[in-house]
Amino acid sequence: MNKRILFFFLLFLSGTAFSQSSSNIYIEPGFDFGRYTPFSARHQYIKNYHQYSVDARIGWQSTGKKRWEQAFNFPSYGLRIGYTHNTLDSVVYYSHEDNYWGPIGECFTVAGFMNGPIYRGKKWSFDYDIIYGADLWTRHGNEMLGSALNFHVSFDIGPTIRLTDNLDLAARYMYVHSSNGATFLPDNGVNSHLLRVALRYHPNGHPDLERKDFGDFEKKNNLFVSASGGWLQTYTRINGQLPQETPMFFGSTLRAGFSRQFNSKFRWDVAIDYCWTGETKYRYELLGERDQYNFWKSSHLDLSADFEILFGRFAFCAGGAYYLYHGIYSGTNEKKSWGMTMTPFEANHLPEFYTPFYERVGYKLYLDKDCRYFLGTFMKIHLGSIDYIEWTVGANLF
Repeated sequence: MNKRILFFFLLFLSGTAFSQSSSNIYIEPGFDFGRYTPFSARHQYIKNYHQYSVDARIGWQSTGKKRWEQAFNFPSYGLRIGYTHNTLDSVVYYSHEDNYWGPIGECFTVAGFMNGPIYRGKKWSFDYDIIYGADLWTRHGNEMLGSALNFHVSFDIGPTIRLTDNLDLAARYMYVHSSNGATFLPDNGVNSHLLRVALRYHPNGHPDLERKDFGDFEKKNNLFVSASGGWLQTYTRINGQLPQETPMFFGSTLRAGFSRQFNSKFRWDVAIDYCWTGETKYRYELLGERDQYNFWKSSHLDLSADFEILFGRFAFCAGGAYYLYHGIYSGTNEKKSWGMTMTPFEANHLPEFYTPFYERVGYKLYLDKDCRYFLGTFMKIHLGSIDYIEWTVGANLF
């Protein structure tokens, strides 16, 4: 533990030294304390265990020189590095002999964050933080985590109080999720809720915030296309396989549609999606119908809509889609079910956990100042169960 304290002390000193080169840089060491959030009835016991975290954030405070900075009331953004001590010592590790219980391990985090005020006053503000990054766990292969490297997603909200011109006190409620997006099973993930206390140090004082008139925003309409690909390990098991022993499959999504950016902060789109999910083949093997499978059986068509919150060239995205057609009907007398339930044929032949609709959440990074070309990462989710991670490239046309 002494080495970890030394690590964060050195990080704090290096950040302070770096901050001398910019009046907008701040350093924010913090402490988090909370409990785990159960995600099934049999995991209710985990809510009795505690989680402790220490971290350091190095942030840059915007001053209103760009339109989006003023639109979001002068947010800040930067890098978060953290360490989490987990007291949970009773998760299942799978084996062909006897499953055994063990600790979940420790966690190290590197992530980017966006901090914005919902309300900003002279002496205090009420803020939110959106945090995306990576977690490295010291143990994996248990019922929660199938890999050492996982995605980190967290959100927090709470007040920041100005104590002096150089020092702020922040208090937050935080929700944290860590998982690998079904790339490696098991992947129930680790969810927790915490309370955070932090001190934010501005070596050169709080920077001055500028109000500028950028004129009216020019609304933008575009046709767009995007292509996504990803890998997943199927939940479908045959002949006594352990979760971590099932095969890997490729998934892809092609989108074509219309998007509209109606102000500097928000954009929406609607599209027709063509999805292809290779694990459908494994469902046919499970049913003993391998000779009836072909490439088209893994196809899906859907109508989708997404909403973007734009921080300059960076956008957080959320949306959903409803399936219009599945390739499994091809060559059969089966018909698409409409509504919110599936037929027995659909439940048997579609991949595990599929529903008539799905959700999508993630982010985009626009590569040019006109926001024509973008990269992105999205989670395709069926009612809380992830299908696969979509690694995306795309363009806004015309």
